[in-house]
Amino acid sequence: MSLMEQFSDPNLIGNLTFGEKMLGSTITMIMGLGITFTILILIWIFIVIMGKCMDIASRPKTKAAEPVVEAAPAAAAAEAPAAEDETGLVAVIAAAIAAYEGANASNLVVKKITRLSGEQTPWGNFALEDRLDTRKM
Repeated sequence: MSLMEQFSDPNLIGNLTFGEKMLGSTITMIMGLGITFTILILIWIFIVIMGKCMDIASRPKTKAAEPVVEAAPAAAAAEAPAAEDETGLVAVIAAAIAAYEGANASNLVVKKITRLSGEQTPWGNFALEDRLDTRKM
């Protein structure tokens, strides 16, 4: 009778030595970990395959090969700063604030909008300015 057969029988497990019990426990642990990791790897593979299938399914269907468009003019346009009047941006911000507060947009007055620059994000700069403004008397 093998060690694992003795280890699985409740009547015979009392006759095993401490070393045999530890060996049986180790074998059981390794088998459990092996099965668990094998199943996890199979689930991971299944998720990767399903992700690739979803990517393929979400691609737009093209009937003909599309011509290649050079990205250099678009990149140059993106790098150039917009020298437009920012009244449209102010209107959008005012409308968003009015919608958030549930108020009429005609009651809302935007006093000052300034673009913040520096190493921090705009939200970080705003928080710093807000903290400094609260200290003024």
